[in-house]
Amino acid sequence: MEDEPNRGSSLVGAGRNLLPVWSTVAIFVVIQVVDQLLSQQWGLLTRRNEIRRESLLVIATVSDVVFVVTLVAVVAGALLRTRARWMNRLVVAYLIVATVNLVVNVANMVLSAQFQQAEELRLLGDLALIYANTVLVFAVWYRLLDAVDDGRAFEFPADPGDPDRRLGWVDYLFLSFNTNATFGPTAEVPHARVAKLLMMVQTSLSLLILVVLVARIVGLGR
Repeated sequence: MEDEPNRGSSLVGAGRNLLPVWSTVAIFVVIQVVDQLLSQQWGLLTRRNEIRRESLLVIATVSDVVFVVTLVAVVAGALLRTRARWMNRLVVAYLIVATVNLVVNVANMVLSAQFQQAEELRLLGDLALIYANTVLVFAVWYRLLDAVDDGRAFEFPADPGDPDRRLGWVDYLFLSFNTNATFGPTAEVPHARVAKLLMMVQTSLSLLILVVLVARIVGLGR
């Protein structure tokens, strides 16, 4: 899943760690689909709370609008082989919205009383969606930071078999997955302060997901 960057096919960065367009767009689409599935689920769980339901609807609408604008701009820029600075800002804006959506989804999972009484399969499915969404959103953040900082945001272990190998999505997904699973990096070392802050946020969210999962499983067993 390695991407060979070339002129007109990247969003941000310079040097060895360009952020490729088409694979990034594909990940954005997956993130948005997962968010839509979760939004529908929270809408069902909050149908008796109109204020909360309306708040979720506003957040989902903002996310959809930013997603569509970002997607159109990025695809148009790729087809026209241009890379304007405002396109980079759109990508950052979408990631911010996606992160806010993720935090809202985790909060809904923790606070929804109806979620405590959900069926076992639905419970595990929703938790799996949130877990996967967390990995995807933060993987994009980490690759974006490394692209902006020309590969200096994180220190990845060298590949003895191929020292000049370009980093790709697998590396950043692996970093994000490990942060979720082990509550911190393993072999990779974060250097940028923003990267450390993002990893703290991701670790906090994954801890909440784990606590809720354990609590719900214990509750289902009673």
